Amino acid sequence: MRINLVAAAALSASTVFSGAAIAQTEVVVWVAGEPGQTTIYDELAEAFNAANADATITVVKNSSDLFNPALIPALSAGEGPDLFTFGTGPGQPAALIAGGLVADLTGAYYEHSWGDTIPEGIIVQTSSDGKLWAFGNEVETTGMFYNKAIFAENGIEVPTTWAEMEAAVAVLQAAGYDTPIGLGAADKWPVSHWQSMMFGRYAGPDGIEEVLFGDGAWTDDAFVAASAKLQEMGQAGWFGATPVAIGYGELMDRFWAGEVPMTFTGPWVIGGGIEAAGDRISDYSVFAVPPFEDGQSIHPTNSIGSGWYIREGSEAADVAIRFLNSMFLETEGRVALLNAGTIPVGPLDAALADANMSQLAVDIWKTSDDHAANGTVPAFLDTITPGSLTTVSYDGLQALLLDVMTPEEFTAEMQSAWSAAKAAGEIMLPGGLAEQ
Repeated sequence: MRINLVAAAALSASTVFSGAAIAQTEVVVWVAGEPGQTTIYDELAEAFNAANADATITVVKNSSDLFNPALIPALSAGEGPDLFTFGTGPGQPAALIAGGLVADLTGAYYEHSWGDTIPEGIIVQTSSDGKLWAFGNEVETTGMFYNKAIFAENGIEVPTTWAEMEAAVAVLQAAGYDTPIGLGAADKWPVSHWQSMMFGRYAGPDGIEEVLFGDGAWTDDAFVAASAKLQEMGQAGWFGATPVAIGYGELMDRFWAGEVPMTFTGPWVIGGGIEAAGDRISDYSVFAVPPFEDGQSIHPTNSIGSGWYIREGSEAADVAIRFLNSMFLETEGRVALLNAGTIPVGPLDAALADANMSQLAVDIWKTSDDHAANGTVPAFLDTITPGSLTTVSYDGLQALLLDVMTPEEFTAEMQSAWSAAKAAGEIMLPGGLAEQ
């Protein structure tokens, strides 16, 4: 057994089982997110530990704002987690891969037939140089969460056109709701969810793909128009008077308390919402943001939210892979994830038969499925674009909301960062694994 300094935890070198001493291997797992979202990993670890006398999974939960800054120094010192969740695509893990801080999982992919579970589209986002670096975690989407009770009290029907959306916001503002749609823009990344959805609506799946893998540019008319619409909504007070002064955590507290009627987010909030709202959770549901312009289609946002990485050099790598298999390859693990509101990668038929998903989870995935035939767009452009572009986008989105930058200036700065990253070979390329 090894001592993990980061977790500051010590376990005995062996445990007594059936009269014999069995050496235990500790796997320290770092996860980040809201408490309601991460509790499931405690449950999965407990089940794994009970079934594996030779292993102990220790889950360390971090808030998102503390997680990223601490991770690379810990990994570099050889004292970081054995297994951890992190973003995918060049926007976030490039430094981990280039620095030799994470293990090549290609061998495990073939040995354990991960290809039967992980779709090719996700392999593209978690591989480079013909090697697999992460096991795709959750498939995520985004939608407009709303308080049905507030809508009913104000005579508002779920809007299906932009005119109806504008009317609904006007009624809520007149009723005294100073923030009709919560944003939490102080944390920057929540605004990028709007950016991803709106860029997708205005440009369509083909327009997004043309920029990511072709000769398209972020300065194309569609992206300027989407940025202008977001700024227009901010100017009209849709996100409150000072959206960049309110963090995501505070915003979600206000939403579940019934103080904010709507917020655009994803299924990762459901577990915390059930805890926060209690019996009032039935007051909440989800709808698709209506088309912004005439002739525009609704393109659901679908992305892999994150991936599981193993620290290079971890002595517990084999057990970490066994834990991944228990979560994603075994029906019991997949059912547990579904019951917690997390949609695991891969086929769901067997797991869905036994799952007890919350109504909110059913609502958001039905909202996505209802429009899937139109084609989907990435939910999180910030995780599949280079870090330099993510920084520019985050800052620029705040600047749009503060009305100190024009849509043309914003998209021009994006394109400048994108061009530089593209020239440096830092953008995501069509992936895939080398044959073995």
